[in-house]
Amino acid sequence: MNTYPNIILVAGNGRNVGKTLLSCRMIKHLSEITDVYAVKISSHFHPLDKDALILTQTDEFCIVKESLQTRKDSSRMLMAGATVVFYVQCKNHNLPHMFISLKSYLPDDKPVIIESGGLYDFIEPRTLYYIKGEDTTKQKNIRKGNNTVILSPDEATHLNIREVFPPEELIISKQQ
Repeated sequence: MNTYPNIILVAGNGRNVGKTLLSCRMIKHLSEITDVYAVKISSHFHPLDKDALILTQTDEFCIVKESLQTRKDSSRMLMAGATVVFYVQCKNHNLPHMFISLKSYLPDDKPVIIESGGLYDFIEPRTLYYIKGEDTTKQKNIRKGNNTVILSPDEATHLNIREVFPPEELIISKQQ
């Protein structure tokens, strides 16, 4: 399993547990220091807006560069300050193949916030922030390791974002 020290994954055990809120808080903080990239991965295929900037589309997945201001989570990430946001539609069993394509659009030297429930099964991120809501029927088995932070929705809302990526660890700042 490949390790990605610049990638933070945000996942949770259902809808409305605060995944996008936490992702946007991270993006807002990091964007004040450096460029930050964001990805929203959905395992559901929805019709795309006619103005969507489709970068890659196969029978297995679709990668879109977000440019629209809508109520979608990927648009919220863009409005939070991300330099570039990608919206991906991909079934979980196709995530490894999709990630190979997605990597070509992502930097190695900038923080990347990815909201995805399934990608953790295939990559080793810097940290996985897993928000554990009350719905116990949707719990995910998380592999043991030092890079996993399990939070309640309330803890995710109050997480000290400055600890996510300390400024001294960011490789290239906006001031340089």
